Amino acid sequence: MNITELVKKDCCGCSACMNSCPRDCITMKPDKEGFLYPVVDEKQCVDCGKCGKVCPVLTRKPADNQPKAYLVRNKNSDLRQSSTSGGFFAAAAEYVLDEGGCVYGVGFDEDFKVRHDMIESVSDIKKFNRSKYVQSEIGLTYRKVKEMLGSGRMVLFSGTPCQVEGLLSYLGRDYDNLYTMDIICKGVPSPKFWKKYLSWHRKKSGREIREVRFREKTYGYGSTTMRVIYDDGSEYDEPFDVDPMLQFYSKEMISRPSCYNCKVKGKHRNSSFTAGDYWYVSGAAPSMDDGIGVSQVLVNDEHAAAAFEKMRKYLDVAELDFDRDSAINGGMMVSSAKPSPRRDEMFADLDKLSMQGLQRKYFPSTFKLKNRIKRQLRPLMYRTGLLRIYKKRMRKKQSERAARG
Repeated sequence: MNITELVKKDCCGCSACMNSCPRDCITMKPDKEGFLYPVVDEKQCVDCGKCGKVCPVLTRKPADNQPKAYLVRNKNSDLRQSSTSGGFFAAAAEYVLDEGGCVYGVGFDEDFKVRHDMIESVSDIKKFNRSKYVQSEIGLTYRKVKEMLGSGRMVLFSGTPCQVEGLLSYLGRDYDNLYTMDIICKGVPSPKFWKKYLSWHRKKSGREIREVRFREKTYGYGSTTMRVIYDDGSEYDEPFDVDPMLQFYSKEMISRPSCYNCKVKGKHRNSSFTAGDYWYVSGAAPSMDDGIGVSQVLVNDEHAAAAFEKMRKYLDVAELDFDRDSAINGGMMVSSAKPSPRRDEMFADLDKLSMQGLQRKYFPSTFKLKNRIKRQLRPLMYRTGLLRIYKKRMRKKQSERAARG
């Protein structure tokens, strides 16, 4: 059996099969929705079966561990400000780089395609900071990680849960010099939709794009804002209920099919660390709720725990109760999202309608007068401090509701 016999809806696109093929006869090609799937050159394939053996969907072994849970925030306020939540990835990356290691993470290339890459300098950590709500292209990263591990260098690899599982399955054994970090993942949106979104920006602005920031903290942590900075320095700032990329993602219309039946979600992971947002900070550790962001971190094994102790010098840390806090903050950790009933309809429209046409069809309220007025008031509320007070009260109410169960 080769990997193409896997049911398509279950393929997570991790690229472990391509990396493992000894004859390089597997390539990852986009389907009509823009997601990458393996394509096998049958003339070159010798049916060795390696691709199926490393597939995390087919061969994943459940983790048997008892993670420890922490609430953390990076002591470097600049790094935390430029992170999606509390800056734990930046702290882990700094530790590994200070030890002479290298870090694999997700960044943009010159065309703003989302790809895995490697850094070797602390000054480059910001390239990988912030969420990128697009499925990244792994390429031959797993092979490069294996080469670095074989040379004796310490490696940190970060990615979605399925990408981490793909790497671990590809490697086939434990390495004392490897640390992996997966995220509490909602799903991975379509690269094709992302490409259309970027084209929309260039067309409507008449400018090239210099920088993109998902989850910009313009209005504080928890105010999900998309910021696009153009080459002349002008900026686009819109919240999740206005920006089309965030709208379609938040309403489960553009994620990969396998994300709706994820095979690797769960409280117990094979990764070294699991990191994500923690919305109940006001209840768990009020002194850490400064509106800039915190991270929930699961330390999943003793090897990771030893490294975490060394990372503490970069972090403010509070302990959490794993069973309690993973229950109240772990919906995305354990449960797959449900696709919008209009998902297939939207993808059928993707090549037919403009980005604004898609918004008008699927999110017509975006253009209502009352919503435009609310958007105009938002910066004023931020400048006067009212928005921060409101957000903090909302986080406190979330914590109180969670505590009541």
